Amino acid sequence: MVRISLIATLIICVSISLSIPTAHGEEKDVISVEIEGIATATIRGEVVEASPEQIPIEDVNVTIVNTSTGEEYTVTTDIDGAYVKTGIPAGRYTTIVAKKGYGNRIVKSEVVAAGGEIFGRIRMIKNETITTFFLDNFFTWQLLIGFGIGFLVALILNPRRSGA
Repeated sequence: MVRISLIATLIICVSISLSIPTAHGEEKDVISVEIEGIATATIRGEVVEASPEQIPIEDVNVTIVNTSTGEEYTVTTDIDGAYVKTGIPAGRYTTIVAKKGYGNRIVKSEVVAAGGEIFGRIRMIKNETITTFFLDNFFTWQLLIGFGIGFLVALILNPRRSGA
């Protein structure tokens, strides 16, 4: 008798829990969300400078390539250096980042599972030329003002030579 009432209670609990989503007409939505979650994946990350400050880099072209099919997805980083690509099929992906003034990067491929998400932090190195090196490190307004003041002092202190 105890077994029958225990089994009956279990059946009633299961039937009540299964009927809750259908009571509100949500069964169709629940099933479609589960199918979408299984079928797709998300790749997100951020791109920063390879410096101790790790400043985010805006407007970087991020190309996500499915290594088995060759299908490409392109996104651009926002002001915080962040990017996200949702709704891609599960598989192995290689990420390529490119921006003028920086060295291009190809990130090792990673596998993203169905319904999964991967995150990658990519560091880019600024391309340095002699001009950009001097502009960034030596050519400042303070330097120009210092040269101007020094030139004026030299003109004032230099005795004028008269033509004899």
